[in-house]
Amino acid sequence: MSKDETVLVQELLAKNNEFRALHEEHQSLKQQIGETGRTMDQFTVERLKKRKLQLKDQMAVILAASSKG
Repeated sequence: MSKDETVLVQELLAKNNEFRALHEEHQSLKQQIGETGRTMDQFTVERLKKRKLQLKDQMAVILAASSKG
């Protein structure tokens, strides 16, 4: 991630409630998968990873729209 993107992400976290909520859920899933992924069944791990990817995609859409405007 470039310096400009990092700055934009920080601004969105401070000002955009939707982006912040998506980011917080993404971080929570990342932590959950990292900590307990080895003890969860494979189906649950895959479901969490898919949700995490959906959140990342939604954040990317917001990030792209914000960088254009």
